Order: sequence, then C-alpha cells, then structure tokens
Amino acid sequence: MTEPSRHAALIRDFANTVDVEEGTDTITSPEGLAAWLREQGLSPGGVDESAHRQAIVLRTGLRARLLANNAGAADPRAIEAAQAVLDGLPLRVLLGTEHEPGEPLRGAGPLAAIGAAWALVVAGGEWRRLKQCPDHSCEWVFWDATRSRTRRWCTMRVCGNRAKSRAYADRQKAARDT
Repeated sequence: MTEPSRHAALIRDFANTVDVEEGTDTITSPEGLAAWLREQGLSPGGVDESAHRQAIVLRTGLRARLLANNAGAADPRAIEAAQAVLDGLPLRVLLGTEHEPGEPLRGAGPLAAIGAAWALVVAGGEWRRLKQCPDHSCEWVFWDATRSRTRRWCTMRVCGNRAKSRAYADRQKAARDT
C-alpha cells in the first residue's frame, strides 16, 4: 500500500490544517473551517462557533494520537478531549440496500465525515501509517508508505538531518564535558 485511502488522506489533511513551521492555521475561524470542508467536498453549510471549537479540539487530539503512532510523547489530555468530541458525533452505521453497501458510516454535522474517516482508517489498519513528525519545529502529519512502517521523519532531507545534526552536536558536547 503506497497511497493512503481517501479517508486516511482526509485525516492527514485535517491534521495538517495547522502548519507549525509556517505558523499558519487554515481553520482559525468558523468561516475558515467551513471553507476547508467545502474544499474537501464535505460542504456542510455553515459552521457555528461550537462546531469550530470542537474541530480544533478534535484536530489537536488527532495530532497527538498521530505523534504517538511515531513513538512520540503524546498529550493524553488532548486525546481524551478529542475522544469526547467523537463521542458526541451523530454517526450511524449503514447496511446499504444496493449490491455494494457503500459507505458504512454516515452522520450529520461538519465533523461527522472526519469522525467516520477515523473509524474507517482504524478499521482498515491504515492508522499505523499516519504519523506526525517528531521535530517540534515541523510536526507535519505524513503517510508512511514504507513496507515496514518505520519511517520516522516527514523528510530525511530536512527534519531527519536536523535530528542527526543535533544528536551529533550533543555527542560532541558530552565528549568535551567528560
């Protein structure tokens, strides 16, 4: 599996609506969230302040969970808060009447598609491939397409190199101090 499913891509893209390195956030307002959802083809109508706050909490918790996927120290409070948001989503499981059952989860509200996508990503095992870069100046969420699912950095050229340089400098300093 080299490419994420559309559900995994939605989770990745939602998590990356904040760009730590650039200092930008696509969903800083209800209007920004509504615009992002429309761009994703989820077109919810309007987004109220409550749904916007829930989206920020959900995104923060998902990012913490994806950092944990990459052996990082995730904030359990952020994950618990996101779980509370997911617990409140009106999702229904559908059998479907057509030859192919179609999407098994459906819900109402602007965050239902994201909650359903997470459930499907977990059910399909793709969640193991969604990871957050552990470099605190980056924190980009990426898809680990390696066969062994051992990729650690969003890019070795930048974040991996930074980590190796820091480790080398730390070793050199420790050697000088002894």
